[in-house]
Amino acid sequence: MKTSRLNKEIVIKCAMELVYESGLNGLRLNKIADRLDVKSPSLYTHTGSVTDLRHAVVRRAMEDFREQLIDSLLGRANLCAFIELGKTWAVFAKNKNAFYTVFYQKEYIDSYEKYIAVFLRAAFDRIFSERELTSKEINQIERVMTNYFRGHAECFTGNSFNEADLISDLEIIYNGILQNFTKVSQ
Repeated sequence: MKTSRLNKEIVIKCAMELVYESGLNGLRLNKIADRLDVKSPSLYTHTGSVTDLRHAVVRRAMEDFREQLIDSLLGRANLCAFIELGKTWAVFAKNKNAFYTVFYQKEYIDSYEKYIAVFLRAAFDRIFSERELTSKEINQIERVMTNYFRGHAECFTGNSFNEADLISDLEIIYNGILQNFTKVSQ
């Protein structure tokens, strides 16, 4: 693919395609250069180091993930919103596993906090708005859900993924949250 105007967007798009093929650790500037039909040194202008490029690619994947989560909530509330958010999360984990599995790695955890966790806390605050939860409670919900999806990442990649089981789990988690955080009026 000969490109007449190389820019950061083209390089990141190509890098993301390579990550899907060979994983994040397989991302190499020479592979991008070959695919774009340019010399490797010309990429440094647009990417910086390979580490910088990896971070940029993971951030872009997190932004894409967040956008999909946002779309899943549109026009939905309460349990329906919670389930759709969870289904979207699982589908992303299944279809974009090359990225999803690195979201939780130590070097990307700050980006996860900035691009995903902050959004999730706002989403859960909206989903459970009738409960008037505290920030601490919202943080707990975000951690529970992140841990659930992080712990089940392998289930979403294989043939063992079962949407009915996922929905059942999400209903149980949702009802557990409601029971756990129900305010007792006195």
